[in-house]
Amino acid sequence: MKKLIAALLLLAPVYSAAGGFDFSGKLDLFGGQYFFENQSGAVNGYGVFDAQLARSYSSSAGLIVSARSVYTGFKQVNELSGGGTLFQQSMDNALGVKWLQRYEGGYSLKPRLGVKNQLFRETKDEKWGKGLYDFNRYEGGLTLEHKTRWGLSTPWIWQLSWDAYYTRYTRFKSLASQYGQELAAPNPGSRVLDTLTNQFSYDTELDLPGFMKADLLASVALIGYQDQRVINSEGRYLSSKRSDSYAALNLGISKRYNDIAVLGQVRPVLGVNVGLANLISNQNHLDTDPKHLKFIGSFYDYSEVRMAPTAQFTFISCGLVTRLSYEFALRSYSERLAQKSDGTYTSGRLAQYSNSFNVEASYPVYRNLDAKLQGTWSASRSNNRYEQVYRYNYNSSAYFAGFEWRF
Repeated sequence: MKKLIAALLLLAPVYSAAGGFDFSGKLDLFGGQYFFENQSGAVNGYGVFDAQLARSYSSSAGLIVSARSVYTGFKQVNELSGGGTLFQQSMDNALGVKWLQRYEGGYSLKPRLGVKNQLFRETKDEKWGKGLYDFNRYEGGLTLEHKTRWGLSTPWIWQLSWDAYYTRYTRFKSLASQYGQELAAPNPGSRVLDTLTNQFSYDTELDLPGFMKADLLASVALIGYQDQRVINSEGRYLSSKRSDSYAALNLGISKRYNDIAVLGQVRPVLGVNVGLANLISNQNHLDTDPKHLKFIGSFYDYSEVRMAPTAQFTFISCGLVTRLSYEFALRSYSERLAQKSDGTYTSGRLAQYSNSFNVEASYPVYRNLDAKLQGTWSASRSNNRYEQVYRYNYNSSAYFAGFEWRF
């Protein structure tokens, strides 16, 4: 994957000129420092590379080839298998191709194919490509888009999409499946994290009067675990496999206000995003530790709400752009019980909430080159004190400075 993306990046400008493609993208390079649980990390980097090759074959048909690579050099908690897992570094590479076919009446069809590879390092001495949670994802989908108007003057775009994903964790296998016969233990399956997902979504965007924008995204994902068997209260793994359904609804509204006559004119844009999500799973959990033997049905079920106000200020005279954002999220598990630090179960359902702040400033240096500053702070809190498997309580922050080059 990495070699393929590198080859695309090297050959894209040449092929673009020779093959009639338009080559565009951006490169972000940052250096900075992170802080996790009051411990500071070494100075490290963060980088994002996006590139696209686009070609029009007619007024109604075109092709887009895209590549994306992201490197994160600081600690982060990612949710991969039902809870937060701490990683030192991560790398994300993706390659995709999309065909665009336009029809009369503002309709378009957009079939696509793609592949994604994500690598994680849990410890500093772990080699890239050897991570337990490394995965490949193979993607395909189809989008129907319609550009029209709401009434006489409001531009309106809506999309109906179907996407399919096959995710394979290249190194993750359950120990029980490898040694179960020797230990005479039940077999939960081997590739217990591999999934096949079908997602259906509706996305709409409205350009409202008064420099307002509104967008709504509703989606339902049906997630089938290919080799993870359902466990019952007796500790037996059934023949049926785990299946989850994830529903999400997100609404965003933003408004550009009149310019403020200070510092050579400042243009403010304020907005807010609200999200609701719900996960339903048929998988249960059996804690076999004799100290606190416990069976919990529907272990992964939860509901979540998020709210994120945003503010952007553009200083027109000098081109400086500042962005501020805050997000609050609350997740409530319907059946999972909170535990004390020694693992003892309480009678309360597990709940987790988080707060995060982000500050960003961008200043044009030369043509398509911008200098950028970023600062983040986040905190996660929970009524759960047992964290031998997942992280529920932590503080983290980071600051970075660098450049963005658009080409």
